[in-house]
Amino acid sequence: MMVDSTEVPEVSWAGMVEWLTGSLVEQPVALIVEIGPNNYVSEDDDEEVVCAQIQVLADGVLMLRRSRVELGHLLLADYSAEHLTLDRWHFDGHFEDCTDGYLFSRDVNLIANTCVAWFRDNWGTRSTSELGCSYRFPDELIPTENADDLF
Repeated sequence: MMVDSTEVPEVSWAGMVEWLTGSLVEQPVALIVEIGPNNYVSEDDDEEVVCAQIQVLADGVLMLRRSRVELGHLLLADYSAEHLTLDRWHFDGHFEDCTDGYLFSRDVNLIANTCVAWFRDNWGTRSTSELGCSYRFPDELIPTENADDLF
């Protein structure tokens, strides 16, 4: 998860909320942002690792997942937000790797604040310098730039 990460800039917790909020605006559907310890190296053991994952869904909805185990990348069949309950925590065990619930919301500030609080308030992370961030942008099936060059 964090091997190819970029470090979160050395900022206050409020600054991290601002940075994260700005990073989530106008992003493509399916983008995944992962945050966790900057020194974490993925291994096949059961080591506890506190992490959070934000995924961009359709219609401006974000999904935040919190966990104490490494979160995998979901292979969603649909990014539609049409039937989702927004702004309510879900603890139903729907995602096997998501140990501490998930939230759907259009409120970018709510998502950013909840993500930052997960590390600051619940796990005693001393500063933002202990965290790393990894982005994964969606893949395209067929490049759109030079589509005419295909034939």
